[in-house]
Amino acid sequence: MKVIDFTRWALALVLPLAATAGHAAISLPRASSTLPGFTAPGIIAPSFPNFLSTNEVVKVQKFGTGDNTYWKLTGTGSTAVFDSLNGSKFKSYAVGSDQIKYEANFNAQGKLITSIGSASLTNYLQINGSLPAGNFGPTSWSSKSNQLLLSANLLDIKPTNGKADAIGTFGGFALGFNTQFTGGWATTVPGLTGGSLGESLWLAGISTQFLNLVKALDGSTSNGTLSSLFNSSKAVTIKGVVSVSSVPVPGAVWLFLTGMMTVLGLNRKSSKKIAL
Repeated sequence: MKVIDFTRWALALVLPLAATAGHAAISLPRASSTLPGFTAPGIIAPSFPNFLSTNEVVKVQKFGTGDNTYWKLTGTGSTAVFDSLNGSKFKSYAVGSDQIKYEANFNAQGKLITSIGSASLTNYLQINGSLPAGNFGPTSWSSKSNQLLLSANLLDIKPTNGKADAIGTFGGFALGFNTQFTGGWATTVPGLTGGSLGESLWLAGISTQFLNLVKALDGSTSNGTLSSLFNSSKAVTIKGVVSVSSVPVPGAVWLFLTGMMTVLGLNRKSSKKIAL
């Protein structure tokens, strides 16, 4: 099985279940290693249906000087898939003309920030593309032309406490953000959002560079800071990143069944590959 295939299924299965497990240790066979414990307090658990994007490139750039130093993370992706559960069946819909982009700004402590000095900064996610006709449980949709499928503001892990908090991390494997929906097709379809205002965006890296970035931003350990990892103004480009942007399911039973349905879906989906 290709690494990217395994990463996709690992994300779909592990992240939703891990978010309900607090700091419990989680082990999953991945070559000769195991995934570290889940350490992302406050980050909402991914669930179905979700947008999954592969073949992404992430850039990290340093701006400003002195107290006004900050880092901008920008990502672009393609090969997007819209995954869903329909009853007991796992379904994937390829997104046509797909374009994924996101931006997040951090200070040296790895905290998501919306301003530096007098400058305002934006933290956002946008997914554009077209979808074939499909369904999710009792919800169905007709074929969709190329359009904005989902947009959201990225938030820190405690967006209501009035200060910049560190982002969530999944050990040395993934970065997580809370989101607040701002528009797009997915948020207007009855049954997909369950009345929620937002869900989560997860970035998962399968490159050494990305793992180092996650390590630097992990506020729960003394692994380092962005200033120690990226100490020059030269952009650092990270390839081989996967993002999962999921929309909450209307009912706790769907979240409970996510893991089991994903496992069942592995065999059903064996004929469909996503190459990095």
